[in-house]
Amino acid sequence: MIGISNVFNKLKNRENNELHIVIPEKQDMIFDAVNIDTNNACNQRCRFCFTDFDENKVNMDIETFKSVLKVLPYVQDDIGGGYGFYFSCIYEPTINPNFLEYLSLLPPIAKNKCFMTTNLARPMSKEFIKKMLSSNIHLINISIESLNENNFEYITQNKKFNTFKNNLELLEEVINENKNDIPYLRFVSILLKENKNEIVDLIKYTHTHFPIVSHEIRTPFINEYENMEWNKKQFMTKDETQDIINQIQSIGYSVDLIIESVEDLESLYEDNAVQSKDDEDMYTEASKRLRKVEDYEYLFLRINSDGTCVDKKSNEPEKIPLTNTEDYFKQKLFDLYENKANVAYCQKFEYDNVIKGSSFIMMDNLIENDAILELNGWCCPDRKVNINKLIIRFTGANGDIHYCYASTKIRPDADEFKQKEEGWCGGYATYIAKSKLKSENYTVDFLYKDYSGDTICYEWDCSIKLN
Repeated sequence: MIGISNVFNKLKNRENNELHIVIPEKQDMIFDAVNIDTNNACNQRCRFCFTDFDENKVNMDIETFKSVLKVLPYVQDDIGGGYGFYFSCIYEPTINPNFLEYLSLLPPIAKNKCFMTTNLARPMSKEFIKKMLSSNIHLINISIESLNENNFEYITQNKKFNTFKNNLELLEEVINENKNDIPYLRFVSILLKENKNEIVDLIKYTHTHFPIVSHEIRTPFINEYENMEWNKKQFMTKDETQDIINQIQSIGYSVDLIIESVEDLESLYEDNAVQSKDDEDMYTEASKRLRKVEDYEYLFLRINSDGTCVDKKSNEPEKIPLTNTEDYFKQKLFDLYENKANVAYCQKFEYDNVIKGSSFIMMDNLIENDAILELNGWCCPDRKVNINKLIIRFTGANGDIHYCYASTKIRPDADEFKQKEEGWCGGYATYIAKSKLKSENYTVDFLYKDYSGDTICYEWDCSIKLN
């Protein structure tokens, strides 16, 4: 049994047992993505689109755009999956009168980070397309829903099919004249009942005429917006979607498929309707908070055409300063990281009885930046514990003690150990703000609740030395 009075002796005892000292990997703080729109308008009204269009059109001014570019060093590279610097997010960038000038302002660092999406539906000259392709853009997404005039005009609610088709032909011409130094190209099509018979031909067309990295086919986004009911009616049965998937896969081109069926949609709504019957204890509440800060889009910024910025901490628009802008973005980044850690912090953890357990603890990542210390890995505790009820305790050499909630995750990658333990394996992740740490060295304990209410303590056989 381990009493509370013995906590401060642990560091000394572990040093006698020759604890390994581990130094966290030092990493820079970085936004996963920054989404920017230089205007809040579009030249189409695609039926599947989730965007609400404000009648008050606003184009970002040049000075604001120059200031926004100071965030680029603190943004993840475009590695796919939505990471990077979105030169356009939910509106059409090419209709901004200053579009080409904005592109010319992108510095070389943007070549690895910046991508944009366009519908190619505004009139473009050959020179316009040349300038677009010669900019420091890493990737250009092109929306293509149909090459049938009637279908195109019905889906996009835009009578500019000939403009779109002409731009595609000009794009191909420019690329053929200069294939060596152009951005990556990627086409995106929304699978609808109106274009389902065209999808295979669209894929063949884009791969035949353009040097693309991929063609994404996906079903519409479903959310609470004006066109939701129309979008829901576009979903097909599992058999129908599987038939389309089989056709696509048979042609052998690089295609990203994000296709859901009516059955998938029904299952989603059923899952959202089910309410948890578990008692709302501190672990459950902490789990909800952690899910928000660990969300894929938490380390994102949304920058609007009016020069306001929205983050996932406040969700309130804030005017971006035109002076000391780089410091503003650095502070914004620090605040997001620190808030992520503060969400995990347990202000008070009470326990009367702690039982010492024995388990292998794996630390996959131990990361430190200016704001936080992050731990994640997996372990195989005793089967009587509840792996969803975990507190991670940090004990400092100076006597400071900190308790942090941990998100508990399935770890299918720990195959060998899972097989050995017949599948009993718990993943974990936690964060602690550097501002709370008063020592240079810390030991780490994993405090699980068992089903009888006792706390079982597993000691990690290393100690952490901060940078």
